[in-house]
Amino acid sequence: MNLDQMLNGARDEIAQATAPIDDRTLTRVRGTVRRARIQRHTFESVGAAACAGVLGLGAWTLASSDSTAPVDPATRSATPDPSLAPTAEPSPTDEPTTADDGPVERADEIDDATVIARLAAPRTGERWHDEPIDASDALDALFTPDELTNGPEYHLTLVGDREVSAIYALELPALFEDDVVTWGTRVELYEIDEDGPRAILCPSARTGDACAEEFSSSKAVADRDTFYDTLTLPASLPLAEGWALSTEATRADVTKVVGVPAPTGSAAQPLTPVAELGALTVVQRGVRSEIDGARSFSYAVLTPLRTLVPVADADVPGLDYRGITWDDGVDRSKQVADGAWAQYAMAPAVSTCSSAQVTVDAGHDPAQWRTAGSTADGRDVVVPAAGNPFAAAVHRWQLEHSGTIDTDTGETLTGTDAGYPYATVDAFLDAQSLYGVQGPDGEWNLHLRPEASNVVWECV
Repeated sequence: MNLDQMLNGARDEIAQATAPIDDRTLTRVRGTVRRARIQRHTFESVGAAACAGVLGLGAWTLASSDSTAPVDPATRSATPDPSLAPTAEPSPTDEPTTADDGPVERADEIDDATVIARLAAPRTGERWHDEPIDASDALDALFTPDELTNGPEYHLTLVGDREVSAIYALELPALFEDDVVTWGTRVELYEIDEDGPRAILCPSARTGDACAEEFSSSKAVADRDTFYDTLTLPASLPLAEGWALSTEATRADVTKVVGVPAPTGSAAQPLTPVAELGALTVVQRGVRSEIDGARSFSYAVLTPLRTLVPVADADVPGLDYRGITWDDGVDRSKQVADGAWAQYAMAPAVSTCSSAQVTVDAGHDPAQWRTAGSTADGRDVVVPAAGNPFAAAVHRWQLEHSGTIDTDTGETLTGTDAGYPYATVDAFLDAQSLYGVQGPDGEWNLHLRPEASNVVWECV
């Protein structure tokens, strides 16, 4: 019996006990089974759990087209069990409800209300697993045996499905040349269907957003047409009334179109949710502070892939120290040499090498700060008053942890000998190196001008 006969027969039998299955649903199931045959080596290698993204879709649809309850990942079986009811087959998420009935096309401009509505109810059909499923044994769908033997150590996970395609995330480690990082860890997105693997280069529904410029698989073809409503960032990420993160610079970063791997294990950083936007969550990514009572973090967006899209410094209110207008009339915008590392302020309670953008002092006393200027968007800027203990602690740590190597003698130099510019806390304060801008929750977000951050020989 051929495939069409089998599927039509199954439809007729099930229709006697349940509501009839329409031709569109049957077509999806037929495509699923056909793709499963052609790509069998890919899906068998990760077992029944990996097949859930596509094969489970057909069984789930046939058995319970009216079901809306998500399947608990704990119920997923490592091997298929014919005795299980079809609803026990793993499913990434509920069948998405569409936000609107318009054409599923990219647009040059999309208002944020529409973007946020589609984040909760995508038009584009993707369904994401609650947790990524390891699919390392399926790497042969993307690479040749020689590439897997002699190339970097890849990590592949099954993250969801869309129609008759399975969606995979490929994590690549940092590469080094002569002990220098040539590019850091990144994530690539692939779909695999009956025609083979495709590298998803432009996942956003907005045409002006960045596309990935390269991909690693030698077997995949470039796909710049497929996109996902649930991976489209709003232009603004509202955290509180009158306070929002922009995403303009973030969306222009070609290296992070689907985010970076979220650190795990001993390298894991605490993620504090601060805003839920459908499939996306804005988080504060905690970074260890070097000063007692201080909390330091950077902003990021957690995606359904469980990756993080770091919010660019340019998109965080208060970090552009060059845009501050100081009440004393001094133009401090050019005190630091131009350079990517020096364009925005840093978190004061951490090292130069940290990714933290903001420090909050739990013991902040407004009486120990004074208003000294305003940001380009009209926010008050405060600086420490004389005798401020937090400012003294920041200066002391940055001074004491400055160090470099004399290239002529090989001697290790520290403090001002290493080039740190402020020998005393008074000089540090006079330069207005440390300043604060009120954050979304009323706390004062503290920032450090880059020239006042500790001098280091290298960041490793």
